[in-house]
Amino acid sequence: MSQQLKQFKQEQARISQKRLKTTYPRELTIVAEGDSWFDYPFRKDIIDYLIKKGYAIDKYAKAGDTLENMVYGTEVKKRRNSYSNKGAISLQKTLNSIRKHKPKIVLFSAGGNDIVGSEILGYLNHSVSNPASLLNKEIFQARLAEMKTAIEFFIKSVRATHVDCNILMDGYDYAKVNGKGYNFIFRNIKGPWLLPSFVAKQISRKSDHKAIIKYLVDEFNQMLIDLDAQYNNFHHIDLRGKFPNDSQWDNEIHLKNSGYREIANIYHAKIEKIFGEDPIKIFKHSIV
Repeated sequence: MSQQLKQFKQEQARISQKRLKTTYPRELTIVAEGDSWFDYPFRKDIIDYLIKKGYAIDKYAKAGDTLENMVYGTEVKKRRNSYSNKGAISLQKTLNSIRKHKPKIVLFSAGGNDIVGSEILGYLNHSVSNPASLLNKEIFQARLAEMKTAIEFFIKSVRATHVDCNILMDGYDYAKVNGKGYNFIFRNIKGPWLLPSFVAKQISRKSDHKAIIKYLVDEFNQMLIDLDAQYNNFHHIDLRGKFPNDSQWDNEIHLKNSGYREIANIYHAKIEKIFGEDPIKIFKHSIV
């Protein structure tokens, strides 16, 4: 990480914590739970740019986190020969923050690691088996149903904690099957996530890669659209097709800084639409 980037992220975190310690406007106070799109190590992310705009954000996002862990808790603790589940620690932290700050906005970024992360291998059929489809839709649809139940659990938990609260969630854009992993100082830290899975199943045509990714992301977004229609405090943000070029992506499943800055603007526009006015302009004199 360059010194300039490190200072930027540290400064945004410091500013946000300073704001949270004041009687900051609730319209500018946000609680955020999520994955690397909200917590991108050594890179600028959506949360960084929203803080720069003037929001105070209490963030509980963690790069690489799964939807299931965020909602139910999947972390296992080992002590000698016994094992125990820590429980829904992440969800409880998020709900405690909502109780404390009573925000009007909660941001939720989840499902990417469950859909187009390394778990994609389980949704693919081996091409040599001459399957009717390279994608096992039955397995994926079953997983999608589980994910919908988890998101509904999150929505209901937030509503029970603070009824005057809107949840915003995007469904990502179409990931790029290009074999690029997350690199730092010319070293591969993690990934790639997609191309190795396709290679393992001997699915080599790029057209098949794109078609499979499109189906997975479209189905996930449609599920969020259905939840949007079902719950008046849940708002889906559609990012599909916003970043069509490989040059806009840092690797297979993460955007470059400019992409996350654009998404922060999209989130801000959605918040403005929900409130019927721009909270940044209304409370500009309160921004610290």
